[in-house]
Amino acid sequence: MSFQYLPKCKGVVALALSASLLVLSACSDAPKAEVEQAQVQAVKLVETISNPNQTERAFPAEVSAVKTLEVSFEVSGRLIKENLLTGTIVKQGEILAQIDPTPFEQRLRETTARLDQAKRDLARTTSTFEKGLSSQAQLDDAKTAWELAVIARDKAQQDLSYTTLTAPFDAQVSERIVENNSYVRAGETVAKVQDVSRFYFNINVPERLLSSYQKGSPVEASASIVSAPHKQYVLQYVEHATQPDPITQTYKVVFAADGRDSSLTPGARAVVKVTLGNKTVDTGVLVPFTALQGNDTEGFHVWRYNDADSTVNRVNINVLQIEGSYALVNGEIALGERVVAAGGAKMRDGLIVKPYMAE
Repeated sequence: MSFQYLPKCKGVVALALSASLLVLSACSDAPKAEVEQAQVQAVKLVETISNPNQTERAFPAEVSAVKTLEVSFEVSGRLIKENLLTGTIVKQGEILAQIDPTPFEQRLRETTARLDQAKRDLARTTSTFEKGLSSQAQLDDAKTAWELAVIARDKAQQDLSYTTLTAPFDAQVSERIVENNSYVRAGETVAKVQDVSRFYFNINVPERLLSSYQKGSPVEASASIVSAPHKQYVLQYVEHATQPDPITQTYKVVFAADGRDSSLTPGARAVVKVTLGNKTVDTGVLVPFTALQGNDTEGFHVWRYNDADSTVNRVNINVLQIEGSYALVNGEIALGERVVAAGGAKMRDGLIVKPYMAE
């Protein structure tokens, strides 16, 4: 009796075995991505340099304009025109705002008429004085009246010119404080404008670094914006404070970048790299001796790290000489590029790696 059911049992076993294989296959595929992710190798990366004695430090920085100016009118009046769209660039002498000139034009006509009258009075008094018909006191009074009329006319002209507010330099409008048709008083801030001919990078450095600079060590600096770390800006030294911050005991140092770069904006957070030390080589770059791969017969190469896709590629180089723990090399390798400093024998072209970060 049992043999009659054997074919059915075989079918059941076959189905069960197939289901088990499917489950095992699905389970084996699930962690594959995790395994590949775990196999991304961490490597120690070192930048090529020009002097093994260079000291490089990184500091947080804030980008600022050369200066920020609060602009205001010298006279009071009602605002009838404004060109204060925040974020826009205005040229030196361009109109920023204007108040109603009508009362100032009336004042100028008044003072001009009084000046004409004073001029005629002075001419008559001078003529009668020369004929002996008026006294010296009358002539002096006429001269004083004319001088006061000139002063009043000049002030009226000046006040009329004050009704138009112009940009004091090529500037960026950073803030608009008043709106059109509002009444503004003399000295009241209308807007804030920034001189963005250059951008300042402000950092705070310890006394030891500042002392090295004061002793004559050359300083090189570069910066990158936190939100866009791949773009580098070459900086020039501007100035430094001679008094330390009372709390942090650090000194403020200011570097500048060209203001023509539209990707920079005041207030951005940045990282500034400061390098101290003389450049001693100009025929190549220095790489760690441990980064060299190859031999005298087959030639030497290093593995260069590519920031764009986190891969490495082989770069053939010529070894010029050995300087301590560094090798002076040349070839298609540039100053500041990163190379694999250890484990080069395990590298291959296009291998994805990640920089080793010490705990």
